[in-house]
Amino acid sequence: DLIYSFTPIMREKQYFWEAFPSKDLHGSKEESRTTYMFTYVDADPARGSLAEMFDDYLDLLPKYSGARGKGGETPDPDTMEVSRALCGMFPCYYDSPLPIQFDRIMQVGDSSGLQSPLSFGGFGSMLRHLGRVSQGISEALDDDLTTKDDLQAMSPYLPSLSTMWLFQKAMSVSVGKPVPDSDIINKVLSSNFRTMDKLGKGVMMPFLQDVIQLPGLFATIAGMSLFDPLLVPPLLLWVGPLPVLTWTWHFAQLAAYTALYQVASGVLPGVQDTLDPRSRYYVRRKVDAWKFGSGNDY
Repeated sequence: DLIYSFTPIMREKQYFWEAFPSKDLHGSKEESRTTYMFTYVDADPARGSLAEMFDDYLDLLPKYSGARGKGGETPDPDTMEVSRALCGMFPCYYDSPLPIQFDRIMQVGDSSGLQSPLSFGGFGSMLRHLGRVSQGISEALDDDLTTKDDLQAMSPYLPSLSTMWLFQKAMSVSVGKPVPDSDIINKVLSSNFRTMDKLGKGVMMPFLQDVIQLPGLFATIAGMSLFDPLLVPPLLLWVGPLPVLTWTWHFAQLAAYTALYQVASGVLPGVQDTLDPRSRYYVRRKVDAWKFGSGNDY
């Protein structure tokens, strides 16, 4: 399962589930799996604790797993044989990637804030950006461009990352926020994936790998408006006007980055060798930003 939901909004949270085949740490030959439950929340002190979430996980696990005893009875969580139980949180930053603060020091991977606010896929994000960052660091060391301003060129604004925040906003619940329809998030999620499925793997697969591209994003939005027009007004009310306006700006930047990369990728090879080292470093970092910021690294 990937981003599976079978409950409405509860306790100001929408729970999602994932499950993968795994090896039984007890040495049993029986089929086993690893099961995750997660949600999107802010850091409001009024929210419940992780321990309360873990209680919800144990309460809902029998229903999600579909496991039954020999007599068809629902299993008691207190009698389950658990190989390993973990709980925790992944911090995501709205203004990401995080800015470089010091000369000669830069953060990479999760510490840079490059991970997706949807999948928390820090390792996958690090692998995607590994070539870009390692090449940039190599050039920065070769040309002695190691001030924080120089290094900031390797940690640029990426609209492909920033546009993901509206999706996270649509699947989260603020503390004290009225919930007129407790199934609104499930309806939006279902509509989104139905639309992407109709549009094909060219739209679905980049999204599942945390890559937002202009053609796929535009087609998904247009498709949802076409296939589920009655869902659009309640979705906009649910998200709120300010996040929608902010996202519209990021969407416009995504379009601009897409166009700029298409032009620059054809021009750069012919001019980069004519530039001095400092100018060449900054031009390459800017083209990298347009490439990754438009999802054209996929």
